[in-house]
This record gives sequence, structure tokens and C-alpha cells, in this order.
Amino acid sequence: MIQHLHRAFVVCLAIAASVSLANAQSRPLQTSRSLVPAAFPRWDASGSLGMLSISTGDTGGSPWRTWEQKLEYRADVGRYWTTHLRTELSVGSSNRWDEYEVTPFPAAGVAAPVYAYTDVERRLTTVAPAVTWQFRENSFMHPYVSGGVTLGILHEHRVRTPDAYRFGGQSGAIPPLDERTTTLLARPFLAGGFKSYVSRSTFVRTETRVAAGPTGVRQLSMVAGIGFDF
Repeated sequence: MIQHLHRAFVVCLAIAASVSLANAQSRPLQTSRSLVPAAFPRWDASGSLGMLSISTGDTGGSPWRTWEQKLEYRADVGRYWTTHLRTELSVGSSNRWDEYEVTPFPAAGVAAPVYAYTDVERRLTTVAPAVTWQFRENSFMHPYVSGGVTLGILHEHRVRTPDAYRFGGQSGAIPPLDERTTTLLARPFLAGGFKSYVSRSTFVRTETRVAAGPTGVRQLSMVAGIGFDF
């Protein structure tokens, strides 16, 4: 009796093993999961917010070489040519800021000039075409480097109210001013950053960009934002 039970148990084990092997062979192979799609996207777009440090050598806001910190809003769109090579276009803008300029005026009959204050409102808009090389494939985090040219459009609005002056026995008037000017600044730049994916097509982008002028670094920006592949 025991011998028959032993044989039946062995037969059951053999049948179970055969069924398990058949199920394993018929079950499709599971591929490893990834946040990045198998087929690389053709386009990406992102919006970012950060800090722009700009030299007064580019804005003319001070006779001394100093740095001014402004908010920067940026939108980027890129075109993938391979899984690593991308061309992109960035459009950004700073917040408006106000400064004062002191302007000398000659006064009739007086050796020393008369000085008047001029209110200057500035805003910098940038357009930056670039070529980007992105490292790694099918990875959560993609570091990249970029190079291109930043075309800065500096908008300035100068306003001065009319005023009268009296110096010694002489008197006169300070003329009013309401003037708008636009200056184009072309600066080559290098940038580096990371695209970190939070879903198959959504990523967080962080980037640091350094733009140079004739005498060295003129602009430094650090931004972070969110974008999409499509």
C-alpha cells in the first residue's frame, strides 16, 4: 500500500513539474521596465524659472563692474536627430528693474555743470539657438551639455521730468526726457544640466548657462523647470 502511495506521489510531482514547465514556456518574456520609452521622441518642450546674474558691463547700469541678480522665465523647444543629438531654441525674459542715472548739464555762466536724475527701466529678452549632446540611453537621468549663442535684446526706457535750477545768480531749466532704446547683445555660451524623468514622457530639467563677452563672463543663469517629450 505504501509502495503504491509512493508511486502516486512521484507521478503527481512529475505532472506538476510538466505543467509548470509548459506554463513557463508559453508565458511571454517580461522586459525590464523603464521610465523612458523604447523609441526615442522627436521633440521636447519645457518651461523653466530661475535666477539670472548679469554684468553691468552688458546693461550699462553702473560705471563700476558689478553683478545684478534678476528673475528669468524661459521656454525651450528641442528637436531630436538621434538619441543623443538635439538642436533647440530657448526664449527667455527677465523681470523689469529700475535704476537711476545722473546726467550732467552745462549751466550758463557757471563753471560746474548741473546734475539731474534720470529714471531708467530695463528688461532683457533672450533668444538662444543651441546644439545639445545628451548622454545615456533608456535611463532615469540624462546629463547633457549645450553650446550656442545668446542673442540678448535689452529694452531701456528713460524718463526725466523737467526741473528748474538756481546756482549763484544764474537760473535755468532741466529739459524733460522720454526715450526708448533697444540694444542687441550677442554672447556665446556653454551650458550643462540634467533631464530627470518622473514618467515616460515627463521630466524635470535643471540647467546652468554661462555666457561670455569680450572681457570674460557676462551672464550666468541657473534655472529649473518641467517638460514633456512628444
